Amino acid sequence: TGVLKRDRSADLTSGPAISSHFYPNDHTHVTQNRLPPSYSFMQLYAGPLVDGAEPFKRALKTLRRFPAHLLNWFFAGPWTGWYRRITLISTMQQLDNQLSFELKRGLTGFGLQSAAAEGRSAPTYIPEANRAAAEFARQIDGIPTNAVLESVLNMSVTAHILGGCPIGKDGASGVVDTHHEVFGYPGMYVVDGAAIPANVGVNPSLTITALAERAMSLIPLRG
Repeated sequence: TGVLKRDRSADLTSGPAISSHFYPNDHTHVTQNRLPPSYSFMQLYAGPLVDGAEPFKRALKTLRRFPAHLLNWFFAGPWTGWYRRITLISTMQQLDNQLSFELKRGLTGFGLQSAAAEGRSAPTYIPEANRAAAEFARQIDGIPTNAVLESVLNMSVTAHILGGCPIGKDGASGVVDTHHEVFGYPGMYVVDGAAIPANVGVNPSLTITALAERAMSLIPLRG
């Protein structure tokens, strides 16, 4: 979700990319994010903020509100320093979800495409995220938004994909051991987010860095 401040002269870019945060409950973490100019493309899929856990009904409500949203958006002047006035609200949860990947032919050749795992797919609607965006918009006189990929197409949007080659006690429970070495393949290591065995519920960059530094410290120096 996000909030566009209506004041065209506003500049919210001063400070770290990820600043204030809070926990609305024991499994949800909400952070406030600033964006650089290169992220301006994100305004192309920003739609109205709409509540509703049922995907089809939520999509219909979103489409009905689109004319009013576009009019509101137009008078706010998103082309005038959009990235300076937008606050992206990232909502993360410590609930385990799954994605599956399939090798398929696309427009540019074969590649991995994600697909929802039946019964374990990541949510496309998180009430805590919508409440945070709505309240933030009220406080700063802004326009709350949601990605239409989620609200209309029921497709989860995430930047924090973890797992795939998780740490385990053996080859039956994971891909790498506690030294990040792949079971059965001496000298092959996985040290990125794929090795994290569970959802940490926060931005995982520091966790990934710490695990990678630890893995490298366990590899003996040559000579």
